[in-house]
Amino acid sequence: MLDLLVQNVILLDLNTGAERTAAVGVDRGFISCVIPAGERDNAAADQTAASNSGNAGTAQPMPEARRTIDGQGSYLFPGLVDFHTHLFRHGSQFGIDADLLLSSGVTTAADMGSAGWVNYPAMYECDLIGKKVRTGSFLNISPIGQPGRGISEPLDAGAVSEEGIDKILAEYPGKVRGLKVRLSRSIVKELGTGPLRRAVELGEKFGLPVCVHTTDPPAPTDEVAAMLRPGDIYSHTYQGVGHHSAETDEVLKGMLAAQERGVLIEVGNGRVNFDFPVAEKCIEAGLLPDIISSDATPQTYHNGPAMWDLARVASKFLNMGMPIQDVVRAVTSTPARVLRMDHMIGTVAPGFEADLALFRMKDDPITFCDSAGNERIGAEGFVPVMTIRSGRVVWQQL
Repeated sequence: MLDLLVQNVILLDLNTGAERTAAVGVDRGFISCVIPAGERDNAAADQTAASNSGNAGTAQPMPEARRTIDGQGSYLFPGLVDFHTHLFRHGSQFGIDADLLLSSGVTTAADMGSAGWVNYPAMYECDLIGKKVRTGSFLNISPIGQPGRGISEPLDAGAVSEEGIDKILAEYPGKVRGLKVRLSRSIVKELGTGPLRRAVELGEKFGLPVCVHTTDPPAPTDEVAAMLRPGDIYSHTYQGVGHHSAETDEVLKGMLAAQERGVLIEVGNGRVNFDFPVAEKCIEAGLLPDIISSDATPQTYHNGPAMWDLARVASKFLNMGMPIQDVVRAVTSTPARVLRMDHMIGTVAPGFEADLALFRMKDDPITFCDSAGNERIGAEGFVPVMTIRSGRVVWQQL
């Protein structure tokens, strides 16, 4: 008997955009079967090896379940992966309780550099383990991470410690998924792009991707992107302060070239990191995001029109013309791959962890806002209905 059966849902093919109605069975925290609507009464399709014992494709009775949920025609997506959040609630003004993100369909969240090697143990023990949300983290190359507004992390050569980073990687094997550096002029000052060069050197040494914060960078964005390796992440791509991605046609061409060679384009919407005129020009030129993320903090999550939550940010790009399968892939399978979790999450298929999220599509007008107060009216948007983590319902709309 299955633990859970979620039926009458729409599954989206993230490669083609094709939709099909199906039921999804869950057993012991994993997806056990995906049953197309036409086979519900007489076959269980896509069984895992453990459940079908080599009998895939043979007719099986519809499995019974201890709990059945009627999706009522909602989309069933893989649980959303919020790639860029701040979760160090006990050590940074930016930190939010990870489990609050469940209400936006998020089942996995990555802290993006809130802690450095000095305070990473505190963040890990206080704010990452023991959460319902699956967590990962990028380690700030500055020893103290990002304490809060008005406090800039030290990034000079004397502060950035290769030995300290190595110590954390050894003590927390597999927990750190990458390195983070903030490259705003107000933070780096006379250091310019030096901290990014150092971050890339460290990323190369430790075999980790680098995510670079680029709001008001000290150099044109195409020059910053040119410093990154394939697999590195250019964050806040659509911000509009100082140098930005749509500054000139040549800059935009450079950003497209960086993406073409494998640099990942990330949103990191946040409170001050998204500008509609920049985003619209970029998208018109084909610079679509590889990763859509919220940059959630206590100041932004469900606390203002510029960001709200990951579902709203994803809806923003849907209404700017990004195909739905590309939008959903940018909040599920792609960030799961970058976090090296794609063997277990980010896909609705047998054998994967049953991290799932139900969404209905709202077709009423929605007002979207950017950091400068610009507004756009959208025609549709994702509305979270239920969040399932490892086969257990952990949040549902009242």
